Amino acid sequence: MKIGILLSGCGLGDGSQIEEVMLTHLALDKYGVDYIAFAPNKVQYDVINHYTEKVQSEERNILIEAARIGRGRIKDIKDVKSEEIDAIILPGGLGVFKNLSTFTVDKSEFKVAGDVDKLVKDLYSDGKSICGMCSSTIIIAKSLYGIATDLRIATGNNAFIDLMKSLNVKVENCSAEEIVIDRENNIITTPAFLASQNMNEIKSGIDKMVRELKHL
Repeated sequence: MKIGILLSGCGLGDGSQIEEVMLTHLALDKYGVDYIAFAPNKVQYDVINHYTEKVQSEERNILIEAARIGRGRIKDIKDVKSEEIDAIILPGGLGVFKNLSTFTVDKSEFKVAGDVDKLVKDLYSDGKSICGMCSSTIIIAKSLYGIATDLRIATGNNAFIDLMKSLNVKVENCSAEEIVIDRENNIITTPAFLASQNMNEIKSGIDKMVRELKHL
């Protein structure tokens, strides 16, 4: 079994939420699941100074930044096909909005980046599992809009609830320690940082997600 991890850079403000990625790696190692990371090979939307939380005047590449937390196993997303992996996990972070979609600019009218959208759709069509946490659930919902029926997705503190409902998603508000399993659509989600800042609670939710993924 090989799982793909879709990264959007490195760092909460302009890429993937590092803690969520590390906890995903931890859970995959715990359950003996092989994995590979991948990310778009293009310039990211902006660069955030995570000390000042302000935009810096420079350019960085999403794939190169994601390689910082890819643990030496990372590819350009354009080189990844559905048949190469058994499932996908999408960590959160503002890079989901900025680098994997146009959400930052277009809000509710946003589009998912072409390579990302195609891979998610292909995996779904092939009957493979899709897992998401935190903000990445909007990618799942948007890509599968009009394709998946009765899609159920976890959120925390009612985040994105109106957007999700507009995409015909049945939103389930839950704690960071909980997961939502949509067996009909092979989707597993957990709210992670949308529901808590407590790392142990988030760890529990991600662990459950990976454990169920292995069985699903």
